[in-house]
Amino acid sequence: MKDRFELILDSETTVEVDKTQYVADFGAVVANLATGEIIDELGVLIAGQFDRLDLWSDVRAPAGEFWSVQNERARRKQYLKRIENGSRSIASASLVNIWLAKNAGKYNPIATAYNKQYDWPKCDNTGINLSPFGRSYCLLKAARDELTRDADYVAWCQERGHMTRHKTPRPQMNADCVARYFLGDSLPPEPHTALEDARDYELAIASALYHRGALPFMG
Repeated sequence: MKDRFELILDSETTVEVDKTQYVADFGAVVANLATGEIIDELGVLIAGQFDRLDLWSDVRAPAGEFWSVQNERARRKQYLKRIENGSRSIASASLVNIWLAKNAGKYNPIATAYNKQYDWPKCDNTGINLSPFGRSYCLLKAARDELTRDADYVAWCQERGHMTRHKTPRPQMNADCVARYFLGDSLPPEPHTALEDARDYELAIASALYHRGALPFMG
């Protein structure tokens, strides 16, 4: 298949302030889906957001769950460890924009995120400029459109209990579940850190869908 360059981004966000959320952790990869090659990647904690506001948490989540309010401090400590070991740094939104503009100009990639409708507004709130990418789509929607009619995926989810709790259960479509379908059951759970989620889970989904001819802007 011919080369297809994509920017796949992910964000972890702050608590809501005046009905607005900001990006605390930004991660993205530029990759060629035809070959699986990662050309460039960026993972940074956003200055003025990560160091100012609490990370988002779900007030409805029980104390033992990952997204619970009680777990927010432990998640922040893990980020601080990443700063100490050099796998994360704190950077301005302006630096992210320089990186984005450079890759937009060099590769003209198609931009996506797993739930674009969530990530795009948070980036905009934070001053992260995605306008250099003329083509974009929602990777979650692409996965849902392809896999809800895939009998193998439906059976795979049923066998493992990966079904929604609706009155009529449906296969789950979160990135963790879909990536495990394509990469195998041994894949560990998503860490819910932006770069790792984009690089190690969402890129695999985009690549698999591309080779199935199931992404927008094909041809």
